[in-house]
Amino acid sequence: MIDYETIARTNHKSGMNCASAVYDALGMTNPNQTTPPRPRDEGGKCGAVLAAEQTIREMGGTEEDVAEFDKRFTDKYQHLKCSELRGFLSGKCNDYVGSAAAIVAKMGIMKDKE
Repeated sequence: MIDYETIARTNHKSGMNCASAVYDALGMTNPNQTTPPRPRDEGGKCGAVLAAEQTIREMGGTEEDVAEFDKRFTDKYQHLKCSELRGFLSGKCNDYVGSAAAIVAKMGIMKDKE
């Protein structure tokens, strides 16, 4: 099984922005991958959240799946917006990146090719 969380965290630590780090990690098995979203592009949402949502949609997930991801992420961090997350736990972007990738993986959206 692919460890999307570790890959996303490593991507982020190597200099990728939050959205690109998650999108690249989850894109390993996404045949419909396009381009990563821009952080804060939709109402100030965290880039890791936007990348996870976009991947869910590209992998054939429904809007209900996206809502489930958002619920799981907010259950853990209380917010989806970058400014609120950064104010809530300043400097924890790598945690958001890892969690976003892990949540999508746990939802069963990703189809690992090993």
